[in-house]
Amino acid sequence: MRRLNEPVRRYIADFHTHHANPRMPALPPPHSAASLAERWDGLAARIADLDDLLGETGRQDIDLRVLSAPPSLVTPAGRRMTPAELRLLNDHLAAVTAEVPDRVAGLATVDAFAGDAAADEVVRAVTALGLPGIVVDCATESQLLGAPVARPTLRAAAELGVPVLVHPVSTRTLSLALTGLGRFGTSLARGTINAAALLSLLTDGVLEELPELRVVFPMLGVAGLALAAASDEGAVLTSRAPGRERAHVYLDTMGFAPAAIRFAVDVLGADHVLVGSDWPIGARSASRERVNAALDAAGLTTAQADLVAGDNAARLLRRALPGPGA
Repeated sequence: MRRLNEPVRRYIADFHTHHANPRMPALPPPHSAASLAERWDGLAARIADLDDLLGETGRQDIDLRVLSAPPSLVTPAGRRMTPAELRLLNDHLAAVTAEVPDRVAGLATVDAFAGDAAADEVVRAVTALGLPGIVVDCATESQLLGAPVARPTLRAAAELGVPVLVHPVSTRTLSLALTGLGRFGTSLARGTINAAALLSLLTDGVLEELPELRVVFPMLGVAGLALAAASDEGAVLTSRAPGRERAHVYLDTMGFAPAAIRFAVDVLGADHVLVGSDWPIGARSASRERVNAALDAAGLTTAQADLVAGDNAARLLRRALPGPGA
């Protein structure tokens, strides 16, 4: 029982955590920096190891980890996922989340560029498997997420009311052009294509056509938000958009930089920002102490910090928050 005047324990959900079926090991981003390639075997082992993930989650005192394996994480460059592979990943994820439903939630892996077949997998994963959201690649080598071929996937997610995590990818052109920057080049290339995907939803009319669509972009693609917010057309992404005109675009922090968190909250509103760590790939994993320190350093009010830390994630995933003292 909570003592009188004792602070209420904040609910913390890490919306950007990677886990994949061990039968489909995680692969390094193509054309990635040598520093990432050198440590990838260890990262791949951790991505497949649920016990490791749950153990760290407990040690770091995180309430919920939202698991995902975007197609590009488990598929060699230049090859598309088969329907059987998607089912293998999503059936495994559903089984994992059923074992520990209070500690993890799962985002179904979907190849958004597979047209109607992809939409069918969205429906199966949500209605038959009970997964509360999906993860997609933000682009292929030649198409961004706003392309018509991806519309069935996005429409299905909107109609079912589930969020879409739009994950960065490494395209050949950008990755090779920036390879001289090392790990920064890898991140910049992936962030640039992620930003372009966000802008494509705006310029291709997806956000207007599907007003109930909820998309989550990692902080890596924040340049797209900055560009859009600076234009009249992009005002629909921001908190200043009136009522129903406001697009359901969210940003996960993908780390713990207070200035970046402050920017996201100022532009999108605290109700559209989520904690995310990119575990285990991110250099700094989530912990209760680190999350609270970052939100405090960002100058958020208690109410704002509660939203970003976990309340927004719970709302998107349609999960009940634990009661006081839980």
